[in-house]
Amino acid sequence: MTNSSQSEATISAAQSIVDDAWKEMQRSPWVQERLNIKPTKLPDISIEEVTRRSRVGRVLLERLDSINPDILPHDLALTLRLVRFRARSWSRELEWYWTVIDPFGEGYFGMFLPTAYCGGFLLDSVNRLFSEFQFAESGQSDRYLGLVEEYVFLVGQFAARTAGQAKRGMRAPKVQVLQARALMRAFKSAMRAAVAVSPSRLTAMTSAEFVREVVSRIEIHLEPAFDQVLAVLSDDYLEAAPETVGLGQYDRGHDIYAELVRLQTTLDLTPDEVHQRGLARMAEIEAAMRVIRTELGFKGDGIAFIDYLSRDPRWRADNVEAVIAVFQRYIDRLKPRFNEYFWTGPKAAYGTAPLPTALQGAMTFGYYDAPRPGRALGLYLFNSKNMTNRALFDVGSLTYHELVPGHHLHLAAQQENSLLHPFRVHNFVNAYNEGWAEYAATLAGEIGMYQEPEERYGRLVWDAFFTCRLVVDTGMNALGWPLERAQDYMRNHSGMTEVEILSESLRYSCDIPGQSLAYKLGDKEILAMRERMSKTLGARFNLKDFHAAVLESGGLPLPDLSWHLEHETRRFLGLT
Repeated sequence: MTNSSQSEATISAAQSIVDDAWKEMQRSPWVQERLNIKPTKLPDISIEEVTRRSRVGRVLLERLDSINPDILPHDLALTLRLVRFRARSWSRELEWYWTVIDPFGEGYFGMFLPTAYCGGFLLDSVNRLFSEFQFAESGQSDRYLGLVEEYVFLVGQFAARTAGQAKRGMRAPKVQVLQARALMRAFKSAMRAAVAVSPSRLTAMTSAEFVREVVSRIEIHLEPAFDQVLAVLSDDYLEAAPETVGLGQYDRGHDIYAELVRLQTTLDLTPDEVHQRGLARMAEIEAAMRVIRTELGFKGDGIAFIDYLSRDPRWRADNVEAVIAVFQRYIDRLKPRFNEYFWTGPKAAYGTAPLPTALQGAMTFGYYDAPRPGRALGLYLFNSKNMTNRALFDVGSLTYHELVPGHHLHLAAQQENSLLHPFRVHNFVNAYNEGWAEYAATLAGEIGMYQEPEERYGRLVWDAFFTCRLVVDTGMNALGWPLERAQDYMRNHSGMTEVEILSESLRYSCDIPGQSLAYKLGDKEILAMRERMSKTLGARFNLKDFHAAVLESGGLPLPDLSWHLEHETRRFLGLT
């Protein structure tokens, strides 16, 4: 076989691997939704489904090992790197099933399903699917009833896995059990409101009999399914639950956490190395905070300064509309400057809205919800209960992390990029997602978006908060820290309220361990990549080109992004 035919055969084999990985991704109803395909099934989180997906991951890895990437076109080689990352995540799911689970199949592993950031996200997405369901075509009533039965099956899996974990000696810590009960009750109520079909949604193709059938299935099947989850979380379960927190206390917990650190950060770091980086970085942040307090003539410490700002009416908003107006202030401040730093922006508009009520008791701040068919708008969903009861001097940093130039710029641009293979369009890499968002919030400071000293302090508060995660996530999950020690550390260093400290410390230790490490490790890596490119290119370096190279690639593991930027640097130098 000639070199040319060998290359063609390798390219064909590589493309086949990518296409098969894409076929696997399309099994997700959330990917189907983004493709404007009406889902007929909900996620399957049973051990049987996890067994199947793990097998798919292992087969993909074996096929990848037979490919010589050095003879592939750059973009295809880059896509294969992302396939390897996702296949490795899929391949581990069966081995980890009773310890951590990935409900979306996208690399976000949580410990217990009845928690806000693990199963809570999933249930909220399901409720949204039902509440936005359109009865515009013949046969939709039958599809809807089929999805109701799928919902019953899904909630039953919550109960089955939680009970199965308990049989294997893995119960949620007591403090998390109480929150999980409240969360499941809230979702039971939210489910009824989402699934029941109101008269305003009816069309000529639906009937009163159909509406009664939906209500019947809610009452006979769905509500009892939620009750089954609550029955598993019984007083007997609570009595046997541990007082201690963290993944490390469970069988193989230390080993799995170490793997999660590498998976979520995409970096070859141990938990102890992450912990030490957090401590060192916190010292730098607090030195910068002292400079601003001195500049403002404030004599007290950081805790006293936060209390002082909390009582300043300039930084308060007491209703949802006023909070939205604060976000809008920072959105409007950036817009006239955007084209100085980016060649293009996303077509999709963006804004803010309150978080669903069911999540407000367990989710600290909120989350970004990307545009999708039927809603061509990216939204940051914020916890209105919390944000109307705290100071908002840090909302500028939050805005630039969540919207533009953060999550919305990245995710909307990725969705709109017709040059990417759909496998890359619809993939998420935590370290890139959160690393870019924090890089964006840092960039906002570099270009003068935090105009008041208090706003600059607010950016440092967010920096400290995210840096706390490097210390307390590793502390509780790997180093044996009790919850109280982690909360004390956050109390002394994060600038967060007591409500926020409670929900965040549970998030790290009882919900999705390791996920929070991506923020402040990812942004440092991207800043370092920028510095390397700038140093190599010298006068040829253009910040717009750097941002285009990072964003146009779509989300990637950080070492693969670095590899891509090295290629782009050679291209700018005319060496490729």
